[in-house]
Formats: sequence, C-alpha cells, structure tokens
Amino acid sequence: MLLVAGCGGGGPVAATTPTPTPPVVTFSPLATPSPQPAQRQEPSLPVPIEEAAAAVEGGSLYVMGGFNAAGASLDSVYAFDGKAWRVGPRLPVAVDHPSAAALDGQVYLAGGHSNGADSARLFRLDTDHWSELARMNFARGGHALIAANGKLFAIGGNTAGGEVAAVESFDPTSNAWTVLPSLPGPRNHVSGFVVGGSVCVAGGRYPTTARVDCFDMAHSTWSRLPDLPRATSGGGAVTFLGGLVVMLGGQNAGETAIVDQFTRLTPGAGWSTGETMLVPRHGFELALYEGRAWACGGGIAPGLHPVTTCTSVGNPAAVERGK
Repeated sequence: MLLVAGCGGGGPVAATTPTPTPPVVTFSPLATPSPQPAQRQEPSLPVPIEEAAAAVEGGSLYVMGGFNAAGASLDSVYAFDGKAWRVGPRLPVAVDHPSAAALDGQVYLAGGHSNGADSARLFRLDTDHWSELARMNFARGGHALIAANGKLFAIGGNTAGGEVAAVESFDPTSNAWTVLPSLPGPRNHVSGFVVGGSVCVAGGRYPTTARVDCFDMAHSTWSRLPDLPRATSGGGAVTFLGGLVVMLGGQNAGETAIVDQFTRLTPGAGWSTGETMLVPRHGFELALYEGRAWACGGGIAPGLHPVTTCTSVGNPAAVERGK
C-alpha cells in the first residue's frame, strides 16, 4: 500500500537483468487544481506504529506489523470497525516494512523485514487466524503489494543486499507466483496504486525520486506517468472510485525532513497540488475505508519516530457534492 532508516536484513539479492528504458506516457501539463478534498483527524491507533501495512476488508480497516518505538518488529494487528480499534489475530511472524492488499474478500500481507531478516512470506487472514501461502520468489520489504485483475502484484522493495528490481504476481486460484518484467529504476519505499489497466509505483529510493512507473497488465510492458511534483519516499498512495489518485507524505531526498506533499493525479491529466498533508508523516500505507483514504501511524520525523495518529482524505468527487 508503502519506509524508515534501518531497512533490510540478511538475505539473497534478487538477480536482475537490464531492462530497456520504458516509453514515456505523454500527458498534458499539470492540471489546474480543483477544490481539494477535506482532510480530518480520525480515532488514533492504540499504540505508536511506523512502517506498518494497511488494508480494508469486511467493514474493517487493518493495520499490521511495523516498528514500535524501540525499533522492534511487530506481529500485532489492529482493526477499526468504524467505532473503535480492537486487537486482531497476531501475525505468524513479527515484521516491519510489509505491504498488504485486499483481494476477493480477503486480506493478504507479503514480505517485509523481521528484526533484520528479509522475508518472502505471504499470509492471508482467514477470519480469526493467518494462513501461509506460497512464498514470493524474491524476499523484499518497503515494496508495494497491489491487488488488481484478480491477482496480487509485488513491486519494488529491498533486501540487505540492495534494491529488488524483480516484479511478480500471485494467483490465489493456483497459489503460485509468476515473475514479470523487472521494474525500471529499482527502488524501495515506493507507493503503489492502480490506474486503468496498470499497476503503478510512485516515488521511492535509492536515490529518492519523483518518477512514476506503471505496468500494463494486458501487454506486460512498463511505461511512465508524469513525475510527482516533489521527490519522496515512504509516502502513501490510493486510487478513489472514479480513478483519481491521491499521494501523501514521505521523506525528502536527504531523509532529513518530512515531505508534506498532498498531490492528486486525474486520469488523462497531470499531478495537481493544493493544500498540504494534515499531519505530515512517512512510513505508512494509505487504505481506502468508507470512501476515505486513511493514513494511520507512521513517523512524524525522519527515522524512527512512530505515532498513533490517524488522518483521512475524502474523495474529491464526494466532497464537491457536499458530502
């Protein structure tokens, strides 16, 4: 969904092969900003968490794994039902920098770093417990796990040995991963989202970038969208109903400051900016809950500074209708 100093642990480095420079998708110049969606504070997490995964399913928002204030990986799961946070089924392993997605009525969590050890493991939440499924071909943390077209796509990330260029998709019907064309510009701490028939990752490091790469699922090819207005890593992105994408937060290129960026991508146009993120942070995943993009936890300053803060952004279309 998608991050802090201290990433990576021991583990094999994914072998990659050079990929040709992808074509650039030409869009119009930055769109004229339209009225921005309302932001608001939401009920806080029970404890401070940074570099956790987030996903929504069955009327609940789940925040899973991450770091605590001491820098230890967590196996905790917290679920918000619209009224209060509750403790969910613990993960089989403590993990930070995982990524999560909801697909066909179930929550999945993949990868991450477990107290320094890189993970390729994939788990599915089955009501009151987690089931382990086929492992990814490449361990990774700080990546994006994106649900689209009945599959999960794992893009980007890193291990103790460096960036992971390998991209792979998981088919739940066969419980198997398929290796896809590698990510141009390998990087970690990316933010994932869907645009039309493509799964995309924005920003990331090293080095910190503003580039946006998209994988066309039908043609198995990569292309680029317009760059973000500002380079960032460890921010969050989400696609609203109707196709508008929102990107929030992250860290700057020197990892010395939080990026307060709040930018929107309208299909067929460029990125537009207006206000800033309500509580700027890095190290969180955005998840769409009850029509709003929620950002829970994360770091309030570069490095390890976890918070309990939750904020949300409304769907611009709904806001403009006065909802």
